Amino acid sequence: MAAQRTLQQVNSMLNLAKYSESDVKEESIVVNFAKELVSSKEIKLLELSKDMVDYIKSGESLYIKGNDTSNVVLCTNTHTFDLKEAETSNSMLILPSLDSGKQVEASENRTLKTQEVLGIYHTYYEMKPIKPRLQSLRNALGNFPYKGKNTELSREPTGYSFAELKDIILASEEEILCKLQELHCVKVKGRWRLLDVGFMFGWISHLDTILRGRESRLDDISKSEVEDWMALFDTPDVNEKCMSLFMEVTGDYLRWNSKAVSQLFAMYLLPELRAFDCKDFFTAWQQSMPDGVTALEEYLDGIAIVDYDSTPSLVKYMPEFEMPEDVNERLDMLFRTRSKWTLQAITPYIQPLTDAKTNVAALLTKYARSSTVNGVKYYSSKYNTS
Repeated sequence: MAAQRTLQQVNSMLNLAKYSESDVKEESIVVNFAKELVSSKEIKLLELSKDMVDYIKSGESLYIKGNDTSNVVLCTNTHTFDLKEAETSNSMLILPSLDSGKQVEASENRTLKTQEVLGIYHTYYEMKPIKPRLQSLRNALGNFPYKGKNTELSREPTGYSFAELKDIILASEEEILCKLQELHCVKVKGRWRLLDVGFMFGWISHLDTILRGRESRLDDISKSEVEDWMALFDTPDVNEKCMSLFMEVTGDYLRWNSKAVSQLFAMYLLPELRAFDCKDFFTAWQQSMPDGVTALEEYLDGIAIVDYDSTPSLVKYMPEFEMPEDVNERLDMLFRTRSKWTLQAITPYIQPLTDAKTNVAALLTKYARSSTVNGVKYYSSKYNTS
């Protein structure tokens, strides 16, 4: 055991450091090192902000998630953080407790207090807020497509419970819930499923057939009437989800969401061929639409691109959700498909990669180069010098 230091020895060290007793608190700490220091494999250090400390003290939990193909993340109930190890040139000492300067009580007499160091660290983990990549959620749900109640042969529920999704998706609970509302998915028998594109196409076509047979438009029909008509087609939960995805609902007033319907029908028509003669596609696309919906080329953004440089011109299926989530890999794929992009056309492919601090323009400024042709701004590969 190390010999105990005396107050005289401490004062001598102060003098050597050109300090006097009046420069320090009345209580001085003498540090001794434990005979066996704690291994860095046993205890990990994590740097937390004050807000995060308050969050934990309030009784909430932190979740550490990871897999073999991605970085480890740390999640609260509402946010996701990248968790990475950082190095420091200073030695960080682990002690059971240590009073800071403000905690040391004023005293007329100088005193010594011995503290034992349990470990020495040169690394710690830091948290960086990130926007989670949720493509894995769609991919997971895609393993259990829902094709309609009449195709459900098994009585056992299939799909993922929300608890299972929380375990496998590297994002917070709130972020997963928000994405579930956005995706073409629904909860069936307590488990989440991705709605099959053919099923959704059939759902809209069936309702359109009823409307045409009654010589009515959707905006002439109440929500309750649609619910009654579609009750035989599928369950109330599925019908409600389809209405929320493809209709604009204001009270009991309905109208088709033209962009959502157009994109779904493009997803139905294009995948088998991947590329479609431009003239033939636009004809088939418009003819398949429900009454009152006009198909516009801009609705293809994020779903397909129109290649006017090929002969004949082609519509090529290129959905955003099939692209890499790494920004460099995604841009490389985009610029190999088309050398120059307008901001409007490329935005649906870049928007999912943005976060609160970095918008589409900022990402393109960093990873691409811009040029202006006839007053129109284009973005192209940063490494293309042609």
